Amino acid sequence: MRWAAYCHCESCRRASSAPFVALFGMADEGLTWSGPVGSYASSEDVERGFCRSCGSPLFYRNPVRWPNETHIPAATLEDPSDYAPKAHVYYSERLPWIEMRDGLPKYDGTGDDGTRPLTDDEAHG
Repeated sequence: MRWAAYCHCESCRRASSAPFVALFGMADEGLTWSGPVGSYASSEDVERGFCRSCGSPLFYRNPVRWPNETHIPAATLEDPSDYAPKAHVYYSERLPWIEMRDGLPKYDGTGDDGTRPLTDDEAHG
């Protein structure tokens, strides 16, 4: 696992039909899927995968921004407990009725894009 975070971006919310998504990133090397996996281009440079049997979202890939990395919703795992989020990303895009004061850093972007982490008090003024 390279990282684990809650994503609040509109794109992830729409793709998952949820107010935010717990995701983790891992290297593509050694990643294999079993079962019927489908994928589609959800936007420029973005591929989203899903289970062809039940429709569950399985992954997000953007090889331009994150080469050789796949982002996976933690809830798809039988035991997601080892993938607890360590931050919030795209927190500025969160739904207005979400206020999470969990002590985790909150980024307006991804953090690897140069955005600095906000504390709970900074994020909620």
